[in-house]
Amino acid sequence: MDREPDVEIAAVLRADEVRFECKPEVRVSTYADSPASAESVSERENLPEELEPGVTYRNFAVRWRVSARLNDPGGRRDARPARAPSRRER
Repeated sequence: MDREPDVEIAAVLRADEVRFECKPEVRVSTYADSPASAESVSERENLPEELEPGVTYRNFAVRWRVSARLNDPGGRRDARPARAPSRRER
């Protein structure tokens, strides 16, 4: 992203152990009422990218973050927020 996001949500999960009976499916979707761009990033500590059913994973952490930036409706991506008029301008 070219500038700081307008919205950002982050989470961290740490656990002593976890075991999956079936392979987990993970999907991330973002929605906006206005034109926007978003990105999702996850980092795993002591946990492989492909999780296997029946395997016990121990002492792990997962960090996840999604951020979004609203696009300027006029098409410019570097737009600044609109300034409220001062009392003299009203």
